[in-house]
Amino acid sequence: MSQKQPNSGLDQEISWEEAVARYLEDHPDYFQRHPELLARIALTHAVGGRAVSLIERQVQVLRDQSRNLQRQLRDLVGNARDNDALADRLDRFALAMIDGRALDDVLDGALDLLREEFRLDGIRILLRARDGFADRTDDCMDAGGRATQGAVAEARAADQGRSDRGFAAGRAEVVSGDEPPFEELLRKLGSGKPLCGEAPEASVLRYLFGEPATDIKTCALIPLGGASPYGLLALGSRDPYRFHAGMGTVYLTRLGELLAHGLARHRH
Repeated sequence: MSQKQPNSGLDQEISWEEAVARYLEDHPDYFQRHPELLARIALTHAVGGRAVSLIERQVQVLRDQSRNLQRQLRDLVGNARDNDALADRLDRFALAMIDGRALDDVLDGALDLLREEFRLDGIRILLRARDGFADRTDDCMDAGGRATQGAVAEARAADQGRSDRGFAAGRAEVVSGDEPPFEELLRKLGSGKPLCGEAPEASVLRYLFGEPATDIKTCALIPLGGASPYGLLALGSRDPYRFHAGMGTVYLTRLGELLAHGLARHRH
């Protein structure tokens, strides 16, 4: 059954049920003027099917709304705390980039902070040598081009200590030649935006993180240098939900920008 909407120049038809609902919304004092109706109205409780009063039903609705609002508030406060902590990490990362007096200082500082602050299972920084970066292994080589025993021992000790703490060892490398896996990754990052999602195929994982990479489930690849990247920062996690395609990348983008600014001062 339907009726014409009163006092309207339109011929819009509304149902009696909608008309009653609109009338009660427009006249909230209706039940105050007709209290006898409250005694005759019977509502079914959502749980148990028993009849309850209108007032009790209203109270239940308000309680449900209050619980929902409290849950939303807790979520907002939790997100705010997480964002605040992440902002602090980015501040410390920025300071490390500023303090780096040489290329090795910047790279080592970045690796250390990523290990200690972001709880990652794989970290790799790759830079293209022809874009102005010197081979960072020169300081570890003797006159014959061989790694010195002291450098090897120091690297092994550092890696062992990092493994004991449960963090990824992390590596930074300047790629001197054209390595197809590296160039392909840079091509995929040509949009200048981070790529997040499931870990790539096993050969790419091993290229990025070494043999232990088989445990890594998700990755984030961050370009260094914008839409024409000269390098990348790869982050890996054993957590299958840590990085995913639909996640926000504001902080990852900022991380890449800070590292790129730190590196820019040491390009030749």
